[in-house]
Formats: sequence, C-alpha cells, structure tokens
Amino acid sequence: MGRILSKEQKEEFKDILETLGESLDITQTQYDNLTRSYKAVGEFLQNDPVFEQYKPIVSPQGSLRLGTIIQPINPNDDLDVDLVYRLTEKDPRWTQKDLKEKVGARLKGSDRYASMIEKKEGRRCWTLLYRDNSDNPQEKYHMDILPSVADGKYTERMIRLFSESFSAQTVDQISIRITDKEAKDYATSTRQEEWLKSNPDGYALWFANRCKADESVKLMAEAIVPIEKYNKEKTVLQRIVQILKRHRDMMFRYDKDDKPISIIITTLAARAYKGEKDLLEGLVNVVDNLEKSITKNEKGEDVVSNPVNHEENFADKWPTHPRRRENFYQWLAAVKKDVYEIFDGANKIQIQNTMGRIFGKDMITKASSLLVERRKSKLATGATLLTSTRKVTASTVGRIVNTANTFYGK
Repeated sequence: MGRILSKEQKEEFKDILETLGESLDITQTQYDNLTRSYKAVGEFLQNDPVFEQYKPIVSPQGSLRLGTIIQPINPNDDLDVDLVYRLTEKDPRWTQKDLKEKVGARLKGSDRYASMIEKKEGRRCWTLLYRDNSDNPQEKYHMDILPSVADGKYTERMIRLFSESFSAQTVDQISIRITDKEAKDYATSTRQEEWLKSNPDGYALWFANRCKADESVKLMAEAIVPIEKYNKEKTVLQRIVQILKRHRDMMFRYDKDDKPISIIITTLAARAYKGEKDLLEGLVNVVDNLEKSITKNEKGEDVVSNPVNHEENFADKWPTHPRRRENFYQWLAAVKKDVYEIFDGANKIQIQNTMGRIFGKDMITKASSLLVERRKSKLATGATLLTSTRKVTASTVGRIVNTANTFYGK
C-alpha cells in the first residue's frame, strides 16, 4: 500500500469494500428465479425414464455454487448459471455422443424447453435461454447443462469426505466424467474412464477449504450440496473474488470474448488468499500474489492447474488464443495499479471517483447508499456464515446426496 492508513481510514475502506461486495450480489428475486428454474429443469431431467435407473441428479456448479456470482455490467445482459447433470454409472454401450444426445432429446421433446435450447450446440453443454419477460432483467439468464457420469461409489466417497481430513487425493475420488464434442473418441469410446475428467464437487470443497472454513462444517456441506437458501453474508474470499470479477468485467466490457475467465481468477485468488479476516488486507494480499501460482509446462506455456484435477489446465486455450493470455496479464497489471490508486487517494471524493471509474459509477453510488443505510441503522456486519455452529453428520450428508429433492432445499 502506497501510504500508511490510520485505523479510521482502514475501517472506512473496509466498509466501502464490504458494501461494494453486497452491491455486486444478485438479488433475492434473481436467486429465487434461478433456483426455481434449475429445480424445474432438474426434476424434468431426473424423471427421464431413459436415465431413471442411473439415479440422475442436477446440481449447480460455478459461481452460483461458490457464492461468487455477480450482477452483469449491463442490466440487460444474462446471468450465467452452470448445472451438472450427473448419472451414477451408465449403459455400457453409451458413448459421450450417446449420452449428450439423449439429454438433448429429452429437452427437445419438452413443450417447455424445446423452444429455449440455444441453436448452436455447445461443446460440452446444452444451453437453455430464459426469456420469460425480456423487459425484466431479473428474469433474463441462461443455463448450461453439462451431462456427466460418476462411478458407483460416488455417494460413499462423498460421505467419507466428512470424516477425513481434506486432501487432493481424497477429493479426486469424487471426480466425474463429462461429454466433450472435441474429444477424439467422442463418438466411439464407451469406457467412461477415458472421457474428460471434471470435479465440480471437489472444487467446491477445495474453495470452501480455502475460505478457511475448516471450523464450520455447515459451510463445508453447503459448498458441496446446493441448498435453496439466499445467503447475504459472504466470506472474505468470496467477496474478494466478486470484486476482482467486477474489475475484470468493467475493463473488458467491450471485449467479452477474450476476457480473463472466472475460473482462473477464482483459482488464483483462492490460492493467494491466506485466511485474512479483514477484507481490505485480504484484497491487497491477493492482488499482490495472484500470479505466483501460475507455473510453466515443458513447452514453456502457462499453467493454471485445477487444484482437484491436475489433468486440467484452466489456461489451456492461451497458446491457441494468445489474446486471452495477453488480456489476462494486462488485467493483472491494471488491477494491481487500480487497487493501489484507490488506497493512495487524497480524500473521499478522489477515492470515490477512482472507484467509480474502476467498478462503475452506478455500482459505487449503490454501495455508498447501502453504507449510509447501514450506519444509520447500526447493523452489525459480522459474517454469520463462518460463525454458525450447526453440525452436519455423515448420515445427513448421505441422505442429501442420495435424495434428489434435498438438492433443492426440501
């Protein structure tokens, strides 16, 4: 930090950053719409007689799962929601192509979803476009549905994670295999062990662990098992990721295709985070150390490894899309410069103007209004999510992962 801040100035910055994070959150209405929609499509897919014997489950992944989803820059832009459609085992004759097309056939055969499927089929997913009321930004979003297969011991291994210490080895045991149209054996391989590996459950557990939530079994469980509950309170790491993603969105609002992807920002931030309880200190530390976990492979190419799947490099597209690598390092330099520029501001007006440029004037105005309201009502800002003492037993987790409805909070 360029200058030494007084205790009062640190508290001021901390309050501003926390209210900025709150302003970035999606609303209760948006959250309710999203969960209602994924619940509906989940139940529809889970009731498919073609897959019924394989105990299908639909659950969120990505930013909705991690609690790091943010409002789009343009209120008319979509919210992006990722879902995993997971089978426990499969027909031994099915290839990736078979599985993906059967999921697609189920959606295309629906009066509700047939007209919502995006015309261009995704590499790995089917995408549903929600446009029930195009004039209402609260109801504009799209859902990517990823077909996948887990082995028969998935549930047993998930339960065992709650009685074992966290490690990359134990988390790897709950990985899944996914469909990928660009795979050479997409239409030929029937052995799921040969399919591309992914681990959304393991990543959610790893991220919760990086939030320094070891003392909170409740947070660890909710990171793995989606629960239909709108949480206003966030951990320090969740807020840091939201702030970094907003900075990225503002910087690349006119170059969306090649902007740094969220999974890279989230992974690097989580690795850099050292468990700071103070959002100001945590943000400065993370920004200072973001690039330190980027490694090189034998070809000299950048590697941002998946912490729960070392077969996967989140930066694997950089060699063939050099602009993405260039944009990432430009963003990295900019976020370092901008964070320090905020802290070096001579007065509140200058600081607010700088933050308006970096995060958006409307967003900073909204955050300032929230801060005024908070101080007026003297609301406490403690992170209740981290201090909860509700315990989740292994038997409870067993019921959760075995009962489809539990994924929707019932």
